[in-house]
Amino acid sequence: MTEKENNKKTEDSGNYFPVNKSYIKRKKIYNRIAYASAALAFIIGAFPVFHIIYSALIIGYKYLNWNFISTMPSGFPIGAKGGILNAIIGDFYLVIIASCLAVPLGIGSGLYLSLFGKKRTNSIIRLLNELMIGIPSVVWGIMGFYIFSTNAGLGFHFGFSALAAGLTLGFIMTPIVTLLTEQAVNRIPASYIEGALAMGATKWQATKSVIVKAAMGGIFTAVLLGVLNIIGQTAPLLFTNYYNTGMPTGITGPGGAVGDLAMLIFIYIHEPSRILHYKAEAASVVLLFFVFALDIGMRLISWVTVKIFEML
Repeated sequence: MTEKENNKKTEDSGNYFPVNKSYIKRKKIYNRIAYASAALAFIIGAFPVFHIIYSALIIGYKYLNWNFISTMPSGFPIGAKGGILNAIIGDFYLVIIASCLAVPLGIGSGLYLSLFGKKRTNSIIRLLNELMIGIPSVVWGIMGFYIFSTNAGLGFHFGFSALAAGLTLGFIMTPIVTLLTEQAVNRIPASYIEGALAMGATKWQATKSVIVKAAMGGIFTAVLLGVLNIIGQTAPLLFTNYYNTGMPTGITGPGGAVGDLAMLIFIYIHEPSRILHYKAEAASVVLLFFVFALDIGMRLISWVTVKIFEML
């Protein structure tokens, strides 16, 4: 059927809409310009990231082996031989300590803001959370130094240690977990909790049995983003932990400091040894790999957990 016949048929049916070819042509041009602009913006934004990863792989590829991630640093200068096992284990120390503070505090605060808090109280807590998110990491480091590391301030006397650094990172992580948990819970339909309350459950029972299960995927995402935010932090560790080339003998006091990948890269890249420069590039690739693996792993755990809760 030709276009003229089609238009005539449409006109006869009483629903004639003339086709403006120039308008459609302009729209197609605008769409192509928009797609091209979006693609160009992606390339401009992604190119530096891929260039950094490519450069790190090219420079440090010969050190990327099992020995590099499974042995302790040795040689002279320290790190010229051996690997980065101390930094990998140190990162696990810091993430676990920070999560022990931030996960219960952040999730509890998010649930309170979404379900239990009063309007005025919620406004104050949200404002404090937003202010905490905006505080530079170096300021968190100074605060952690005076609160946890030194004999001054509140005088916890933890020294340069994993506990002081982990708690400082935990305070950085907490507001992120709080706000994202609140958003995850707010996305749950009100009918969920209304149905539970109508069946005689208390608000706490409805929260624990219905809301938390329904929002579990979003809560896991909140924790994941909080952890990803603290991995790679350097400034807080300069003031609360610095760096340990060996294994920690505790989490406080002398011997309580740990190594970590961010500080290892920072220290190695400022050394005059070319070998340490190469190892810093290789360590940056390992750190990126851990970030991607953690992202995928947490999303997989989130998906499995949601499926398990759905079956309960």
